[in-house]
Amino acid sequence: MLILSKQHIEEHGGNSRDLRLYGQDNNGGVWAICKMNLLLHGIPNPVLQNDDTLMVPIKEGGNLKHYDRILSNPPFSQNYSRGNKDNEMEFKDRFRVFCPTSGKADLMFAQHMLAVLKQDGIMATVMPHGVLFRGGEEKKIRQLFIEEDNLEAVIGLPPQLFYGTGIPACILVMRPTGAKPEATQGKVLFINADAEFQAGRAQNSLRPEHIEKIVSAYEDFTINADYPGIPGYAAVVTQQQLADYEYNCNIRRYADNTPPPEPQDVRSHLLGGVPKSEVDAKQELFTSHGFDPMTLLQRRKG
Repeated sequence: MLILSKQHIEEHGGNSRDLRLYGQDNNGGVWAICKMNLLLHGIPNPVLQNDDTLMVPIKEGGNLKHYDRILSNPPFSQNYSRGNKDNEMEFKDRFRVFCPTSGKADLMFAQHMLAVLKQDGIMATVMPHGVLFRGGEEKKIRQLFIEEDNLEAVIGLPPQLFYGTGIPACILVMRPTGAKPEATQGKVLFINADAEFQAGRAQNSLRPEHIEKIVSAYEDFTINADYPGIPGYAAVVTQQQLADYEYNCNIRRYADNTPPPEPQDVRSHLLGGVPKSEVDAKQELFTSHGFDPMTLLQRRKG
């Protein structure tokens, strides 16, 4: 993500020499490979720490370091520690609600990222779908995110995009309270992109046109207060609607891309032929092409 951030700025005419990159991982092997990879890509001075983000976040002058942009793919549903009297978690006020310490650290990471954003910042993080509908403390966190207008978009991704897991994931796009553009205030965009991908033998991928569709839907939402969404793909949902559904953010509830059921016509099954209802349903398409289906078909009586 750090390398792609640098490349994105350069591709859009920015000066990457003014870019400061920060990262943190408690896995020593991952941390070392990351440092080496950044050096090989011409990024000699990133600030990378080999430490637990939740326990010991990156600091600047003894205070929490704040960022303009945050991109993250934290480990899914891992355990975490609040520390003890000999090794306490730093800056506990980052977390409004503490999740159980057994296997549910996802929204702890999301709370941390939101707490270290600058007021005009924006973050995007990959999460498992469970954070969208699980109950208990996670429901309380979702409610806070929605009531304080932090959650801007939920993007559902196809399965098998990431190494090490075949389950589908989602992206949460969030901003500090009061930082959303006027067009998106009090609303959340749900994008269901789980059916649009390039299938691979071991891993799936997103083609450029799939990414462009997601980005276009999101950008239209941020600049158009009356953005209508895309049927079966993108839906705009208000805070009140989310409250009515008890803060359940299951994407398919709002942007359902399930294909319609196959029409059945008993008479056609028994006697053969094309059902009249199917011909009538395509009449607009026939008309647009100047085609009269009755040149090929004949209506049966009865």
